[in-house]
Amino acid sequence: MLAREHCRQMVLNYAAVAGVGGLIPVPGTSMAVTAAEVKLVVDIAAAYGERIDDGDAMKLIGLSTVKNLGMKVVGDVAGWVPLVGWAARPALYAASVKAVGEAATRHYETRHPQALFHG
Repeated sequence: MLAREHCRQMVLNYAAVAGVGGLIPVPGTSMAVTAAEVKLVVDIAAAYGERIDDGDAMKLIGLSTVKNLGMKVVGDVAGWVPLVGWAARPALYAASVKAVGEAATRHYETRHPQALFHG
């Protein structure tokens, strides 16, 4: 299996978990989403045969941070709005994780096109 195929599925799985986490009505949940994004980027690097630490992962997350920061802030604020906010928050968190995962996958795919996943 190609690493990009494995990573696409992994990104969807992480995004789904972030969406479920968005159902928890606790302010600051976006911190947990950021931690998940760091783990996702580290896992994507590993799928392409590279080892990075959390600091390097945070640099890669910077590829889509402006948009993601906005989604996370809106997600935190949405948690305070009954019904509509509660419904929007999971989608915002899932979209944030998906954007980070796709950016990281593109980054490693350009460095290692056609890499095979040996999980």
